[in-house]
Amino acid sequence: MDRKNIKPISSKILTNLDLRKTANGFEIQEKMELSHNQSLEFKECLRRSLPSHVSQSWLDSLQLLKITPSKVVLGGIQHKIYRYEIKTNHESLLKEVLNELFPEKAPFSEKKFEYKICSSTGRKKPVQTEFDLNQDQIANKNNDLEIKNYKSDFVTEHAAGSTSSYSLDSFIPGKRNLLASRACKAVVEMPGIAFNPFVIYGESGSGKTHLLEGISNELHQSNPKKHTVQVSAEDFLNDFVNHLRLSKMKEFRDRYRKADAFLLDDLQALVPSAKCQTELLYTINALRKKKAQIVIACQEAPTQISGLSSGLRGKLDSGLTVDIGIPDDQTRIAILESKAKERGIPLNNELANFIVKHIKGGIGRMEGVLMRLGVHASLLNEELTIELARYSLKDWLDDSAKKTNFEQHSHGKSKVTIENKILQHICIMFQISEEGLHSYRRDRKHIKARQAAVFLLKKLTSLSLSEIGKIIGRDHSTVHATLKKVGERMLKDDFFQKQMQTFLLEFEEKPVSRGALEQKRSYRN
Repeated sequence: MDRKNIKPISSKILTNLDLRKTANGFEIQEKMELSHNQSLEFKECLRRSLPSHVSQSWLDSLQLLKITPSKVVLGGIQHKIYRYEIKTNHESLLKEVLNELFPEKAPFSEKKFEYKICSSTGRKKPVQTEFDLNQDQIANKNNDLEIKNYKSDFVTEHAAGSTSSYSLDSFIPGKRNLLASRACKAVVEMPGIAFNPFVIYGESGSGKTHLLEGISNELHQSNPKKHTVQVSAEDFLNDFVNHLRLSKMKEFRDRYRKADAFLLDDLQALVPSAKCQTELLYTINALRKKKAQIVIACQEAPTQISGLSSGLRGKLDSGLTVDIGIPDDQTRIAILESKAKERGIPLNNELANFIVKHIKGGIGRMEGVLMRLGVHASLLNEELTIELARYSLKDWLDDSAKKTNFEQHSHGKSKVTIENKILQHICIMFQISEEGLHSYRRDRKHIKARQAAVFLLKKLTSLSLSEIGKIIGRDHSTVHATLKKVGERMLKDDFFQKQMQTFLLEFEEKPVSRGALEQKRSYRN
């Protein structure tokens, strides 16, 4: 080869190539440097995809720096806490968004993701251990980021009106949470005096957030001039990290320590950060000196939270700590009926009892139940029955509630055998599931299968129309109307008539009741 004819590769070309080691040596592959607009588009798409309840404080400075055949490089991550959060909780979403935006570079599931801790301008910052710096200093003192009139979106600060509909009066107390409910009202009546600090703990879905926001709203309503700050522990931590990195700790402290009432939710989220726990302890001390009310909510009692500092634990123990507990069944029924009434959902007491008996979970689960039932009532104009609930809520029901209607209402072993065989035969012939047979699907195949099921159950058993209705999840009038439609259809549709006759003949040699035999003879005559 003539070396004189070999042209050198320009530096511009080299910057777009990635040298990758392979089994046969080295392979040069193209890499993709991304423009500022592409990075912005990626962030906006990611922002729209994130659930509304997820904190997005890490997203503002995030940058998509590079895509190569083997990896994706992200920068602008301001602290290792954010890097951990993105990698642990959001990496799968990153891959989905990238697959949509850059299909020519997919699949991203096979690429390695690299996260660089640096400023939003792209200048790399030293990777630090957790807050291994003086209280108000950071390693990069020339940081050009500033917080001007800084106020993050995640803190509820009552200055000009309430932002939530929760109230203490709308909280439905039961035997297990009566003390917590009354203590909350005492806090509102005598803030900073009755119980301070006041700690509420209980499992997810027990109503902690309802009480916390109820206190916040009523404190503001009773004295609008007072400054109430309500924040989740996760967002308190994010706020702390942001201000610490930017040497703005005075603003952070003023923000929380000048409050007349301070409410913190999900205390256990602070366990990974000892420094933030210390800052919270100093904040509580400052607030108590000025007799500002402090309310803390958590999933366990502070003494049981592993990783909580002894100083913070001791400070919280000096006030009142109340276990809210999971509502008992009677309370859950009352909550369910109250929320159904608020939303205009026609929920009768029998259905409410069925739901509470067979669906476990907290208030959030009950709201999900009402959401599903509300769709059937409002959009599909369907009557809310236990049969409908058994179908639409099947993934939440316990095993005893998942039994078919036939199993719930049959009276004899022989009936069970005959009727089960009829339903199984229908499902095989029409190639549908038993679940589909009991569903409210309106396509031609499912409608025809239900009509056949009603016809055969009537002809081959001695069941009443009401009993047949219970088997297929319909009422007496629907079964009567279906039989009428089947009769009309058999007069007009020869194929359908022959199909029904074939079904009857296939059951001729099967053991059936005397009443069924008499009905078969009557049909043939």
